[in-house]
Amino acid sequence: MSNILRRPRTRGAIITAALAGSLVCGLAATAGADGNSPSMQTVQAATTAQAAPIAQAAAAEGGAAAAASCSTTYLAYGSRGTCVKQLQVNLGGLRADGVYGSSTRSRVRAFQADARIGVDGKVGPQTWRKLRSYGKALAWVGGLTLYMCELKSKDFRVSMWNNTSKWANWGYYMSDHSYPIGWEKIGPNRINTQFNIYAGSYNGTSFTAWVGSNKYTTRNVRDISPRLIPAC
Repeated sequence: MSNILRRPRTRGAIITAALAGSLVCGLAATAGADGNSPSMQTVQAATTAQAAPIAQAAAAEGGAAAAASCSTTYLAYGSRGTCVKQLQVNLGGLRADGVYGSSTRSRVRAFQADARIGVDGKVGPQTWRKLRSYGKALAWVGGLTLYMCELKSKDFRVSMWNNTSKWANWGYYMSDHSYPIGWEKIGPNRINTQFNIYAGSYNGTSFTAWVGSNKYTTRNVRDISPRLIPAC
C-alpha cells in the first residue's frame, strides 16, 4: 500500500475554507429568519462567488511563498520541478521545462564564471543571491542577456550579461516608446548593473545586440511590468 502524504494547508487556504463555511452558515440563518429557504444551488453559487477572489489571493500567496523558498533550494544536474523552472526563467537563454539538464548546467556555469563566483554548475544560496541582484531575463540574443529587477515602485534596475569575448552594445525596444533603452557598452565575459529607469508597463517588441561588427536581433522578448519583474 502506498503512503499518502498530506501537505499542510496554507494560511490562505484555511482562510478560504473558513469564510466559505461562514457564508453557508449565514445563508442558512437568513433562511430560518424569513422562512424563505434558498435552494442548494443558490447557496453553492453564492459560496463560489464569494470564495473565488479569496482562493485567487491564496493561490498568489502560495506562489510567492514557493518562489521565496527556491532561494534556499539546492539545484544540480538531474533536479526537476518548480524551482528549476524559476531558475531557467530568471536566468534566460533556456527553455523553461523544469528539468536541470546539460543546457541548464552549462548556462549556470557561464553565469557563475562571468558573475565572478564559484563555478561548479550547481545552484545554491550564493548563485540565487547573485541572480536575484540582477532580476529576471527579459531578452537574449548573440550572447547578450538583458536583466531587470524592481528596486521600488516602478523604479527598475537594468543589468546586462555579455557572455562573449568581445565588447558589445545593445538596445531593447518597446511598443510605447519612440526610442529604446540601452546603447550602453559592456565588456567581454561579464555581468554589469548599467543604470536605473522609471517606467510602468510596456510591451517589448525587440532586442538588438551589437557584438564586435555583428548585429543580432530577436523579437522573442518579455514585457516590462511591475507585476512581472521580481524585486531586487
